[in-house]
Order: sequence, then structure tokens, then C-alpha cells
Amino acid sequence: MKTILISEGDPTSINYELLEKSQPLLKRLAKSHRILLIRGNHNIQTKIFIEAEVPPKKPGLYQVTAKGEKQKLKLGIPSLASGSLAFQSFQRAMEMQKPMKADLLTLPLSKEWVKKAGYSDFRGHTESLADFFASETFMMMTGPHWKVVPLTTHVPLKDVVSELKRFPWDSFVLALESSKFSKKKKIGFLGLNPHAGEGGKIGVEEIEIINPAIDLLSSRGWRVEGPLSADSAFLPGSPKLDLILACYHDQGLIPFKLLEGKKGINFTLGLDFRRVSPDHGTAFGIAGKGIADPTSVLSCLAVLTEGNR
Repeated sequence: MKTILISEGDPTSINYELLEKSQPLLKRLAKSHRILLIRGNHNIQTKIFIEAEVPPKKPGLYQVTAKGEKQKLKLGIPSLASGSLAFQSFQRAMEMQKPMKADLLTLPLSKEWVKKAGYSDFRGHTESLADFFASETFMMMTGPHWKVVPLTTHVPLKDVVSELKRFPWDSFVLALESSKFSKKKKIGFLGLNPHAGEGGKIGVEEIEIINPAIDLLSSRGWRVEGPLSADSAFLPGSPKLDLILACYHDQGLIPFKLLEGKKGINFTLGLDFRRVSPDHGTAFGIAGKGIADPTSVLSCLAVLTEGNR
């Protein structure tokens, strides 16, 4: 029996609506999986999950609710309370992962409201997972057609070059090798500068940082193309690439989300279990309106249970 932990994210977001709309798949999966929703003590909930202080050792849909005073929240209105509950749910899910040998689905939260709630060092799920499990982690956005790894994640654009200079390439190669990603597949490495630097005419980062990284990956048996001009790598008719390395967050995620739409998910490389998350945010503006699309959550559940991507 496999266990899947779900951290609730921000309860004032669209997350509970997404769970409701995922109910048919969740019930089907619960016949062979133990699925646990880790939630705070508040008034927003779903009837899909059975309350269980000590989760039964059998398949089913269960929820573990934090103790303490019940918080009254309102959909679409994030607060210090919702930010705190979101982080605490994630923290407890991480604590439960190892003894249960579980996989993890993290529903969206707001970094802004988590920080406002007092967790000022929080940078994101991926970074917190690295800290908690003492492992180098890497964000891989994956969909039916594209896979993209942003080599720097939630850092200001002005810090990208310094972050790239200290990127842990050995750990990244090990993370790739421990995943199902084959060396026979082709990696495309995007240049940092316009037109991939034009041989040093528009910046030297391709020469000083990216070319040595390509040489390292190639020496470890990976097929790498690059540096590639980022403005054309995703165009129809461009050479087929199995994985794209982007130098910074938006360079890779903007085209990925445009092309994959709601079918994309966030998959964490570098852990000894599978962690996934929808590739969208909290969508507070539509919370409670009944129009949230569960496609990304459904894709996350498929990856955890079917092992594809």
C-alpha cells in the first residue's frame, strides 16, 4: 500500500474546490492507496476525507487536523492565520513523510502570506524541502510535451549570475541519474543573454558559466545542445528536446505554462520520494466561485500513482 500526503496549502484559496472536483479520481485511487490530507483547524473543509487522528493502516481517504483553536477563515481573503496554517500543514506533511515512506502533493500557498505570518525565511516549497531533508533539490516543470528545469528559482533577477556560478552541478547530475530521465535523451541548455550571448558580444556568461557546465554534463554521458537562444527554443519546428535547462525562473516557466496550460506540474528532483505540486498559484480572486480547474491536481495524482513523466 502506497501513502500519499497532501498538504492543504492556503485554505482560503481554490485548493478545497480543487479537491472537491478531484473527488472521482481520489475515490478510485483510495481503493489501493492511503491518501492523507494534512490540514489546519479551520472552518473550510471537504467531506471527502474521514477524520483520523491516527491514520488507519489501510487504503482510504483520511484527514489529519491540527489541534488548537479553530480559525474562522473566508474564501478569497488570505490572512496571517491562513498563511500560518498553510506553512504548518506543509511542515507537518514533511515530518510525516519519512516514517510513512510517503509521496507528497503540496497544494498552492502564498509565499507573501507565509512570510507575513512570521516565517520570514520561507522561499518556497522546493527550497524548504532541501533544508528539511538536507538534500539538494531542483524544480522540474513537467507536462505531456515539455520538461523544464529553472537552474535558479525564487531569487531576484540581479542575483541570477552569482547563483549560476555556484550551482551544484554534481548534485544535479546525481538527481537526474536517480530519476527516470535517461542519458539517451537530449538536453537543451538555454543561454542567459539575448541570442545566447553571440559569442561574447552580448555578455560572457555563456562562455564562462554555461559552456563549462555543458562540458561537465557531456563528460558524464548526457547529450547536451547549447547554449541555445532562449527566444526560439520553444518554437514549432525547433529541434526536439527532452529537457530544457533555463537560467532563471521566468525564462523557462513562461513558455512552459503557455505551452502546457493546466496539464503542467512541478516535480522535485533530488529527493528519495516523489513530490509534486500544481503549476498554478492560489487564485484567491476566483476562490469560492466554482470555476477553478482541477486539471493540474489530477495530473499530479496521475504522476504519483501511475509513475509517468
